[in-house]
Amino acid sequence: MKKLSSIGVASVFRISLVLGAATGVLYGFMIMISSFLDRQYLVGVIAFFLAPVLSCMMIALANALMAWIYNQAAARLGGIEIESEDI
Repeated sequence: MKKLSSIGVASVFRISLVLGAATGVLYGFMIMISSFLDRQYLVGVIAFFLAPVLSCMMIALANALMAWIYNQAAARLGGIEIESEDI
């Protein structure tokens, strides 16, 4: 049995930036398409460029905060126990 005692906050932040930006591009594209259907072209273009920025920052900050909270809790309560086997 192995124990996950800490998580790298900076590494979680970096990965979350990339995943959040990818999610934001998808959201922005969907908002852009729906705005174009309503003939709100400027709103659609702004959403397409603004959604990835806002999404990646909010997701990355939230995940980094959760990693930090996990590290604090794991230091006091013990980490998550993981059982693995070699194949």
